[in-house]
Formats: sequence, C-alpha cells, structure tokens
Amino acid sequence: MDEMDPFEARLLFSNMLDNLTGAQPTIDRVSSFAVKNASLADDLYECISEKLDKLQVPPRLNILLVLDGILAAASSRAATAASQAWAPLIKKDIVALVKLVAPETPGGDSNVPQVRKVVAGWRRKSVFDGFILEKLDKLLAKRGGSAGANESGMRHQDILKRIEEDRERHKRHKEDVWIRPANEPSENELDAYWDTTSDFNDADWQEIEAENEEYRRECQLSTLETST
Repeated sequence: MDEMDPFEARLLFSNMLDNLTGAQPTIDRVSSFAVKNASLADDLYECISEKLDKLQVPPRLNILLVLDGILAAASSRAATAASQAWAPLIKKDIVALVKLVAPETPGGDSNVPQVRKVVAGWRRKSVFDGFILEKLDKLLAKRGGSAGANESGMRHQDILKRIEEDRERHKRHKEDVWIRPANEPSENELDAYWDTTSDFNDADWQEIEAENEEYRRECQLSTLETST
C-alpha cells in the first residue's frame, strides 16, 4: 500500500479526532487509522497533542482510549515494525497525558474511574515498565470517584450518553481480561497468572473502587432515566 501524503493524513486524522466520541466503533476507527499509517506517527501524534489542548476535560478520555487502542495494536504479536513506532512516542509523554485527561478538577474526577481501568490493562499486558506504572499509580492515588453532574459541567444529555458509553466499555474490559493468544499452550495461562499475581496492594483497592464507581454510575443512570 502506498504511503499516504503527510499533509493529507494530518487533515484526515484531525477531522476524525474532531468527530471522535466515546462510542467504541469511533475509537476503533481512529486507532486503526493511526496504526495503518504508523510511518507518519510523528505527524499524527502532533495532531493528538493539539487536540488534547483544545478539548474540555471530560472528552479527553476518548483520546486516551484511542492511545490505548494504538498501544494494544503496537504491542500485539501481529504488530509490524512500523506500528511499533507509536510506543516510544506515547511512552515518553504518558504521565503528562494522563494528567491532562484526569486533572484535579470536577471534570477530571469524572474521568478517573475509566483511566484506572486503562492503567490496570497496561499493567496486565506489561505495556509499560514498572517505573512508569508506579508514577501513574501515584498520580491516581487518593483521587475521588467522579464528580456530580453539575460539578463536571456536562449537560444532562451528555451525562446519559457518557454513562452508556462507560457501561459498554466496562463490558469490553471484562471480556478483554480473559483474552489469551491463539494456539497458546494451556499451561502458559496458569504460569502467567502465577507470575503476575502480586500481594493485595493499593492498585487492587483502586480497581475495587473503579468497580464500585461503575455500580454507582449504573444506579445514577437508572435514576436519571426514571426521572425523564
């Protein structure tokens, strides 16, 4: 496949980011475009950085989910050398990126539960080294669950949409936890769990809090739907 013109790629990618929502198909579409055009990763990453700076805080979560999709593709067994060009770009800025997505504001608090799930996935898949994961854990430690509707500045319709998107991501997260490589020897799965399971620690408490927050959001959705 011929390489896309850098200028054209930036225009297309910027337009995709402008139309990005929390719906998984749109996140997958943007991630797929970035991976397919990984030879232009530097240009596309600039688009992501520019978009993050312009967005209000709650929708920044969608950008993080795009990066998560890119990292998943870049770290898979089927990853090409080109797609792996994304990993170092994201790695060098990941702590700063998470700070932008989950600042200590009401809008940032609303993103914290999903950010914790993304970080937990990175830990499980060994996407980043322990030093970076430790920094992210400290960044998210002692953060609250989510802000109230009025505090986050989101409209009623947006809140309902966000809760539904979070519900769908929660289902996908549970499915993703059990995915194993094809043709893997049966004993490898046991060995992986044995090697990666640690003592109960702060990260486990954070994941429990994320699960509890998901339950509270489900209750909030039911209440909002009943009142409309």
